[in-house]
Amino acid sequence: MPSHALHGIVAPTVLPMNAEGSLDRSSLERHLTALIEAGVHGLWINGTTGEFHALDDDERALAVTVAAKTADGRLPVIAHVGDAATASTVRHALAAADAGADEIAVIAPYFAGYGREELRDHYRAVARAVGFPVLAYHMPQLTRSALTIDCVLELTREGVLCGIKDSAGDMTWQRQLLRRADRLGVRVRCFTGGSSLTDLSLYAGAVGATSSLANVTPRHLVALYEAARAGDWPRARMLQEQLEDLLDLMRAARREPTLSAIVSTFKFVLAALGRIDDAHAAAPLARLDTEERRNLTATVVPRVRELEAAAHAKERGHDS
Repeated sequence: MPSHALHGIVAPTVLPMNAEGSLDRSSLERHLTALIEAGVHGLWINGTTGEFHALDDDERALAVTVAAKTADGRLPVIAHVGDAATASTVRHALAAADAGADEIAVIAPYFAGYGREELRDHYRAVARAVGFPVLAYHMPQLTRSALTIDCVLELTREGVLCGIKDSAGDMTWQRQLLRRADRLGVRVRCFTGGSSLTDLSLYAGAVGATSSLANVTPRHLVALYEAARAGDWPRARMLQEQLEDLLDLMRAARREPTLSAIVSTFKFVLAALGRIDDAHAAAPLARLDTEERRNLTATVVPRVRELEAAAHAKERGHDS
């Protein structure tokens, strides 16, 4: 699928695992099928929520293969291929393309710090290797270096980038990017990765969202996107406020707001809903303790059911 078609709710999928920390293929197929049936517009594989940092080369490629086969051309599969060095990133990118990815996403190389030209050359090398523009994955809180707005605009003009997923949580940065791109006539397809910024980002000009909440409330997010696209901003805000309430419940149920707690929360909820078999995460990510599981079962799981049931009922009523 051509990159210009990318839009809407792109689900950054969790990666179901077995007790050994390996991919649970049947659970992944079931989860992806449910997301597709819920109406999401794309699948983001091997992202932060997908624990890409814990996977070896074969597991990364296998996750993309499963996603591509499950999607079967119905919607685009975006494979994140970022790594700490250019050579390994290129290797992941080529493997993902061979596995059936429609698009490639790249976070800035992490661990070491890099200058602007080094970052530009990194993205140029990946795009050159796969033969088409790639998506930048902007999440500076996980890397020591990050593309500036100038770099994004320059690389987009060059045909190196076709868009960006902005997960920095900085609405000012995102708005400045969109404003400058518009003034310069540069088409930057921006997706927000901030779950609390979906409605605001769409209002500012983003073409879609990659909220991790799409794992558990995909229909609700699709409804929010459709409301925004129709210019029904009061409804979009109302739907966003419902997601904020859900996020508050998730925070209250967890002891620590760490990556492990976030990923484990989504996996526990999905397992409780029967969408995946178990809530295993890759070590050293910890399983939730008894109190956290009890809190999630009592508050978050029923709220997710309620939100998705309401969105589904609205969807059926509209279709009829």
